[in-house]
Amino acid sequence: KWTIERLCRKYRNQKFKCGEDNDGYSVKLKMKYYSQYMLNNEDDSPLYIFDSSFGDHPKKSRLLEDYFVPKYFSDDLFRYAGEPRRPPYRWFVMGPPRSGTGIHIDPLGTSAWNSIVRGHKRWAIFPPHTPKEILKVPASLGGTQRDEAISWFALVYPKTQLPSWPQDCKPIEILHCPGETVFIPGGWWHVVLNLDSSIAVTQNFASPVNFPVVWHKTVRGRPKLSKKWYQILKTERPELAAVADTVDLSQDTGVPSSDSSDDSSSSSSGSDSECDCSECERNKEQKSKKRKLEDQASSNLSPPPSPKSLTRTQTIASNLVSPPITNDTKDSNIT
Repeated sequence: KWTIERLCRKYRNQKFKCGEDNDGYSVKLKMKYYSQYMLNNEDDSPLYIFDSSFGDHPKKSRLLEDYFVPKYFSDDLFRYAGEPRRPPYRWFVMGPPRSGTGIHIDPLGTSAWNSIVRGHKRWAIFPPHTPKEILKVPASLGGTQRDEAISWFALVYPKTQLPSWPQDCKPIEILHCPGETVFIPGGWWHVVLNLDSSIAVTQNFASPVNFPVVWHKTVRGRPKLSKKWYQILKTERPELAAVADTVDLSQDTGVPSSDSSDDSSSSSSGSDSECDCSECERNKEQKSKKRKLEDQASSNLSPPPSPKSLTRTQTIASNLVSPPITNDTKDSNIT
């Protein structure tokens, strides 16, 4: 069911989030326009549908009928917080070659799964203790594109292959093929690059296994949510409420945190919350100011790229994205 042509026919006039503007607000395109862009663009880092609101939309929610959550990840404890309260947790993702998401950790200590229906993804996954400083693309090198997956693979990945790279921080590399599901443990750094036109679905979740860490980070990062969640757990899952009572909030979890509790998912490098509350608006304003200051600093450090350097960037991008791989689609949790 999930081909570009069928999705374009079925959701032709429905808008999907495919990026953010300079102030962190959502940019959305109708599927009929995005599908044309997806098949015809030559951007180094293309727009990428990463939509968390599809399940709440009267028409786009029909996508939920096409897949089921793998049984290994079905015990999602955030469901007890209620759909209106819980952070964004599921995404319909669709993008052309060279699109993807930069290096990040999923929010609130959650784990994630990602199932791909069409195309191929290239993953690099790092253990939680990997220093953030060696994983991030420096502003002086990446400029305004430093958070993009294509920039990471061009500028940071080669360093991970050198003898000088810490041996206990070597990446786990995955070629993600149609019909396969990738699991990302909570606290693990990861970056994802689409090698060809790709369509997938991904969800974040809290399970009994990672609940102590998720609870700790939720209390610290989303205190109002944690109070309501706790009250429901006392009734529905009293054994987990008892675990919450034993979590020492004064101690560090030992699991690194994302840059913001509003960050989205296993494939997103930015916020995907559609919340309009005053707290989120302040966060957006702060992010916008921070981004502008960083961009100004970056422009002072390096001159604008010349046509020659742009050509080199395009060459690097083409080298990173391999030709489409012919592979029979395997059995999947998506129909």
